[in-house]
Amino acid sequence: MYLDFWNLREAPFQNVPDPRFAYMCPQHHEGLARLVYLVQNQKMGGVLTGPYGVGKSMVLELLAQQVRKDKNSRYVGVDYLPGKTIGFARQILSFMGFKEEAQRIDEPVEALTLLSHECNRIGHTVLTVDEAQTITDPDVYHFLHLLMNINLSGKDGAPKRSAFTLILAGYNDMTKLLSQDESICQRLQMVWHLDPLDGNQILEYVQHRVRVAGGDIWIFEKEAIEELEKTRGIPRVINNVCDVALMLGYAANARSVTASLMRQALREASSFSQHLAKAATPDN
Repeated sequence: MYLDFWNLREAPFQNVPDPRFAYMCPQHHEGLARLVYLVQNQKMGGVLTGPYGVGKSMVLELLAQQVRKDKNSRYVGVDYLPGKTIGFARQILSFMGFKEEAQRIDEPVEALTLLSHECNRIGHTVLTVDEAQTITDPDVYHFLHLLMNINLSGKDGAPKRSAFTLILAGYNDMTKLLSQDESICQRLQMVWHLDPLDGNQILEYVQHRVRVAGGDIWIFEKEAIEELEKTRGIPRVINNVCDVALMLGYAANARSVTASLMRQALREASSFSQHLAKAATPDN
């Protein structure tokens, strides 16, 4: 609706993990580099944590791009859906291409047997599980433990290698949940935490996304971007507020997004969030 008004090729603040719009500050660069290290060396696994909306899914998408360049590895990304272990096992099998077999298996051990037989043909698999903080069933952790025990046979006397590199991504308190399963913790060799953006990074983030969308980076006045510190530096929230601000600026026929418009956008975004929270709360 506002693209032509602001001379944008496309909407700059969509909440989807589009690598073209990825803003990589030092913590994102290092987190991605550590994950790539785990994958390239076929380690058993690692953990990526952070608040909701901080950019974990974007880092995983960038990791997926790296893995897909390697003909000797495949990338399988799933969002964990709470339920029985067999459902999770079927989900993994389906994403790995075993669609018919996934429907036929009745026990997680059948999934492990199938994967054990096929892994040497498939090769190394990078399995990422997003929303992993919702894994509370010990049986699911046990299944992942056994999954990481599957090895690829070495060639010409080379030592065996892990068939899976498991990356668990989730909310801050996920490490507390993991600590309750020592066998999983011993197999996960890295934990990296993403923090919200600081003031300077918020400015760079907003201008980067506008630039990628083909717009003038000063669509947002500096004072307007300073108002975004009220988002606590969460990129997903910043996206929501900036999108509203561009709409308000279009409606007002403004030459740029001012601090006043940004404050209005913040109020509207906050009001909408509060309305949703109230609607989700059951009546007493």
